[in-house]
Amino acid sequence: MDEKKLANSLRQIESLVTDCLREVGKKKLRAPSQMRTSAGNVASENTLPSRLIRLREEGFFNQPQTASETHEKLQPEYPCEIDRIAMALLRLFKGKKLRKASKLVRGTRQIAYVW
Repeated sequence: MDEKKLANSLRQIESLVTDCLREVGKKKLRAPSQMRTSAGNVASENTLPSRLIRLREEGFFNQPQTASETHEKLQPEYPCEIDRIAMALLRLFKGKKLRKASKLVRGTRQIAYVW
């Protein structure tokens, strides 16, 4: 490729990049967490945290519930390990969507979650 063609190609690339940057500057970009697709909305309703929030709205957490009790409740519709449920409950607590309490189970105090 000779120098003239290369210089013209570089000018075209520079022009395209400048136009793109100008357009990006005009638009307010959304964070990835704000971007949603129709498939993403369906999937988000079936996640473990959303199921736990649904249980909360149905009144399951009106009385303190341990991770094992929550696991028993979710097992028929959402089979998963009890550790995942315990971590999801902890994260909902940290996000202030549940509160911690203690519950006496077979003579020992256990962490329970309530709303």
